[in-house]
Amino acid sequence: MTKHPVDHRWTMRQRDWGVVLWVAFLAAAVGEVLLFALVDPLDLVNAWTARFDIGSRLAYSLGFAFLYLLCLLASWLTMFMIRTGPRRGHSRGQGARPKPELRDPDPIISDLEDR
Repeated sequence: MTKHPVDHRWTMRQRDWGVVLWVAFLAAAVGEVLLFALVDPLDLVNAWTARFDIGSRLAYSLGFAFLYLLCLLASWLTMFMIRTGPRRGHSRGQGARPKPELRDPDPIISDLEDR
C-alpha cells in the first residue's frame, strides 16, 4: 500500500503558517468589505491616479492585495511574538532569574574615606 503524500501531520511551522495565511485572508476580506462599503474605489482611483485608466475590478483587487499584505504582516508578527515569548510558568516566577543580592555599600567604598 502506497502512502499518499498528504497523509502526514503538519509540523508546528506548517500549522503556524497555515493559521497566519488564513487569519490574514479573513481579516483582509472583512477589511475590504468595510472599506469599500464606505468608499467607492473609483473615487480613490480618480483622486490618486488620474492618468491611469484603472477599472473597478482592478481597484478592488489592489485594495484587497494591500489589505492582505498588511494583515499578513500583523498576523506573522503576532505568531512570531507568541512563539518567541516567555516559556510556560513564567508568570508564576518559574525560570526567572534570582533576585540580586543586596549589600551594604560602605565596605566597598571605604578607601574613599581616607582622603
